[in-house]
Amino acid sequence: MATQVPSAGVNVPTAQQLRFRSKPQPAPGTKLQPGPNARALRPEEPGLLKDPNLRFAFGRFNPTLTTAFRFLLLVRWASAMYTAIGDCDEVFNYWEPLHYLVNGKGFQTWEYSPAYAIRSWFYLFIHSGPAVALRAFGFPDKRVAFFATRLMLATFSSFVEAIFYRACAVHLSSHVGRYVLWIQMFSAAFYSAATTFLPSTFALYFVMLGTAASLSPVQAGWKRISFAVAAYGMAGIVGWPFAVLLGVPLILEQLFVRGTVERVPSGQTALWASKRARSLGIALAFGATVAVPVVLVDSAAYQKLAIVPLNIIKYNLFPAAGAGPELYGTEPWYYYILNGLLNFNILFPLAVLSLPFILVTLSIDSKRFGDLRDRTSGQTHPAVSLAIRLVPLHLYLAVLMLQKHKEERFLFPAYGHVVLNAAVAIYLVRGWVEAAFLKVTASPYRATRTGLFSHFTRAVIVFSCLLSFARISALHHYYHAPFNVFHHLQTYDLSCLALVTHPELAPSIDPTIPHTEFAKALDASKALPLDVLAPLNLRLCIGKEWHRFPSSWLVPDEVETRFIKSEFDGILPKVWEEPGEGKGLFGRATAVEPQGMNMFNREEKDRYVPVSSCDYLVDLDFPARPASSFSPLEPRYAADEAHWDKVYCHPFLDAANSPRLNRAIKLPLPGWDAKNSWGEYCLLRRKGLFEDSKSKA
Repeated sequence: MATQVPSAGVNVPTAQQLRFRSKPQPAPGTKLQPGPNARALRPEEPGLLKDPNLRFAFGRFNPTLTTAFRFLLLVRWASAMYTAIGDCDEVFNYWEPLHYLVNGKGFQTWEYSPAYAIRSWFYLFIHSGPAVALRAFGFPDKRVAFFATRLMLATFSSFVEAIFYRACAVHLSSHVGRYVLWIQMFSAAFYSAATTFLPSTFALYFVMLGTAASLSPVQAGWKRISFAVAAYGMAGIVGWPFAVLLGVPLILEQLFVRGTVERVPSGQTALWASKRARSLGIALAFGATVAVPVVLVDSAAYQKLAIVPLNIIKYNLFPAAGAGPELYGTEPWYYYILNGLLNFNILFPLAVLSLPFILVTLSIDSKRFGDLRDRTSGQTHPAVSLAIRLVPLHLYLAVLMLQKHKEERFLFPAYGHVVLNAAVAIYLVRGWVEAAFLKVTASPYRATRTGLFSHFTRAVIVFSCLLSFARISALHHYYHAPFNVFHHLQTYDLSCLALVTHPELAPSIDPTIPHTEFAKALDASKALPLDVLAPLNLRLCIGKEWHRFPSSWLVPDEVETRFIKSEFDGILPKVWEEPGEGKGLFGRATAVEPQGMNMFNREEKDRYVPVSSCDYLVDLDFPARPASSFSPLEPRYAADEAHWDKVYCHPFLDAANSPRLNRAIKLPLPGWDAKNSWGEYCLLRRKGLFEDSKSKA
């Protein structure tokens, strides 16, 4: 074979060579995009809290506002549909007046008497939309309006909580924002409070909005402070006046504290202070306008000048002799600590310890507040700005603990701050773990790739969520019986009575068949009209269970509700007075001063009807209790078979005779419920009611 001979002047390599194809170079100015598995350098977060050790880590999932809103909405709607009412004040001071405003009947408390005027009709008016709309469109079932109002509260709460989460994620840290979102979604405290029809819940909404605005950096402009003050004004004027305490640190910051990046030229401190004060003045003037429609509506309702927030403050802080909130019970100073542990579990102590945690972080993990070498003289340390945003909870708790009369709902406005403080505390502790890891390994590279820190925070939050699930489960299984009983009254027993008196309504259904078959047959047919029962003048009576009455919204108009005498010797609500000419709001008797009202919690005898006049009776029976625990005023009506038929009973926890831990939470463990003592929440029907009603018909 011929061999090619290289031409003269050509260098022939004596060894094998490898050639690498050069990587194409991008054009100047082209932005490089990382590959799907690349670890991109994340810029430093703009919030007060930084992430110095994990800047090379993958970006975490940060839901958008709309995504967070959807997550929260699913949970809040479940709360609106299934949570029982836990406070009789919610029923008699808000659900009942709203029922009167919309339907013209219900119970009135002394707080709505024009002589005292410490409850706002404006608050009811702005919540009446769903009920008024459904009534206008001809929906006869009041239960629909009740739950529609709750769903409205759930929707608004979800939106506010989503805004709060995004503010935390943007202005503090994306980590803190995620913690806030997950805690809000699964917190037992928020599950119960977010959909209650109480001014303290309304205050919770707007305190969270005000806090969301205040989390942004303090500045000389008027927009931030104006929005925040307006939100706190809504919380205090329309909601609960004492909620404005949570905004006090914001006011002090606006007047005296410079921003973390704010630069004030030398010699212009006085000008800076005047700009801040002017912005605050604009904000206060803007916030005060909230009071105008409130005073106008309340004055129209009471037919006199009525400044309800001032009346509430006067009653609580400067009561008349022999009056005051202490008449309705007092609690020890640690009541809110126990309540916080019950509803927030391990998160509550973390929230309280968040301020000292800042000091610890400054000592062992100061980089958590960023690189401070570029700070100019006079700028506020980020740790101080963070402390100002955390201290409202401590201020509010201190004031509440000094009051003798304590209730769970008084803490509602600060629930957002509990979540915020707890989330910050978790993140600071996570920083300590990172600092310890770096000290042990001396490898920032390994710190960027370990999952230890995420597993730590995830474990804390998941453990808290599991305890919250246990608390929510306990509330539902132990105390939901009133809703079940009143649902049975309307849906089944009154329908059965309607068929007994008017069999032509559904000839195919036999009302004498057992309840299970009757319920199935009734569910398969269309709902029966209950207006045929109006001529019977049916009466539902409540004795010692008056404080668990779930409102007239869950009792058909064809049945009147009245009280019978029990061992309770305080003042009960009374039926509203008949409207008079020009005597109130929208033709209602809101300006009529009723007889038999007092502010001293003194019993009024005109509230009671004789037991013999009752067609139905709702009572709680504890068959396991000794006979000595019953009295002539509170006998075992459910055991009186000569006068009453048991229509429907649902298990109800006997909290007084159950272990403290077992009644607080419900765990899926064998024998957990067996340790509890139980009673029966019963709907009783007068003996022979069906026969008498049939003869009348």
